[in-house]
Amino acid sequence: GVRSRRSGGRILLRMVVREMHSQNVCREVAIGCLHPNAKGIRAGDPQPTIEDVREVWMAVRWFMNGDGEEPLLDLREERYDYEGVVDTFLTQKRELDYTTMGSVLGRRKLVNNENVRAVFGDKPPMTTVDFHEDELAEILKSNGGKKLAILPALMLLKLFLF
Repeated sequence: GVRSRRSGGRILLRMVVREMHSQNVCREVAIGCLHPNAKGIRAGDPQPTIEDVREVWMAVRWFMNGDGEEPLLDLREERYDYEGVVDTFLTQKRELDYTTMGSVLGRRKLVNNENVRAVFGDKPPMTTVDFHEDELAEILKSNGGKKLAILPALMLLKLFLF
């Protein structure tokens, strides 16, 4: 993990999600943590009140279709196939707006060459798991009623890392 503000961030879990029939990768999920007092992340001097805090982040990458169009996510309640279960969980039922999506640090373009190590670290992910959509959907369905289900990153870390 991230022991102190001088430590770099860390990618804790990398998930590769494959389509059921074609075996092609359709999503990648990365979950990591960083120290909010790390140089390049904090604004101004370190704050003693957050010295023991670690921030957890999650990033999802949907692979483009062969035609180069953005992936269309169908998050309607009645859509309950494997793909819908996974996408609804990862987005927390929110529509994706590619023009306003932020970064790990909030606003777009805040991660730069000077602070990239403080956010992502320089070590490989602690754990990588490879799933098919149907396997991941079944795991998510069986754990969807738990309190952590509203915090996808923490739930996935609890299921696959801790």
